[in-house]
Amino acid sequence: MKYQTFALLTGLLVSGQSFAGHHDASETMVPIANAGQIVVVFEVPCTDSAQGLAIINELIAYEAVNSPIAYSSVAVSINESTVGAIDVHGSMAAMEEAFAWQEGDETWTALQAKAFEACSTSLDQLTAKIYNAH
Repeated sequence: MKYQTFALLTGLLVSGQSFAGHHDASETMVPIANAGQIVVVFEVPCTDSAQGLAIINELIAYEAVNSPIAYSSVAVSINESTVGAIDVHGSMAAMEEAFAWQEGDETWTALQAKAFEACSTSLDQLTAKIYNAH
């Protein structure tokens, strides 16, 4: 009987620790932005979300290696027919520099056009919301 009680208590402790482990991930997460940084949320309608996201990820990989202005970006699926990206810039001035670089970089603009084509959309349908982190 003592063995069964010990086994039951051990099982409860182990399973309790397993369930408690879901909190570990939130303890290691960091804020998406710090005070003063700029968060930009881009959205565009997309008829082929999988292909659109694949090209957006290709575009982000290109930015990470080639942009002279540091910023982070991630592709996002907003719903079944809308994709986009979320960028974090160090400041409003840095965001404006990044946008200027993007517009002047032929490879970047070609990748953007490729994403629009995959989504059967255009630059006119792209929306951007700009947020200042506090």
